[in-house]
Amino acid sequence: MKNGTYHHGNLKAELIEKSLEYIDRYGAESLSMRKLAEAAGVSCAAPYAHFKNKEAFLDSVQEYITGRFSETLADTAEKCPAKERIMLDLGICYVRFFYENPLYYRFLFNGRIADYKTYPPFVFFGKTAKEWLGEGGTRHHILALWSMVHGLAQMVTISGVIDTDDLENEISNIICSVKVEVNAR
Repeated sequence: MKNGTYHHGNLKAELIEKSLEYIDRYGAESLSMRKLAEAAGVSCAAPYAHFKNKEAFLDSVQEYITGRFSETLADTAEKCPAKERIMLDLGICYVRFFYENPLYYRFLFNGRIADYKTYPPFVFFGKTAKEWLGEGGTRHHILALWSMVHGLAQMVTISGVIDTDDLENEISNIICSVKVEVNAR
């Protein structure tokens, strides 16, 4: 235990954040509740106060990240000053979120998401894109927009691929360099 205390702050969130570092370094298969407790500096029993077992813990990690990602996207959309730029703002937000949290990206997109059609951040992104594109927007347009920002999010987790000194401007320039044409068929 840390300094003779049970824990400090929000143990559940601390366990999740510590586990992401561990998983990124050693892999999820080598994580145990005992190793998780050690990483957080708490007793071996402490994680069981919040999680039934390792699988429940990993599900909680996914829920935690999904919640933070969903809130960030929704907040960005709500604060968007002009609806014609909502996809640009969401794209920048999407990439920045994973730039600031690369462990989240590596955890989520390493096989944890079973159904992308129902994954809340993607549902929100798709719904917003469909509204932005209007009647002529197709599933292919939405996938093109999503794949661009998702690819950029992956690229910012790899050092040196994208200039991160002025990340917002860099992402904005990349996104705006692609012209989206919506043609009704």
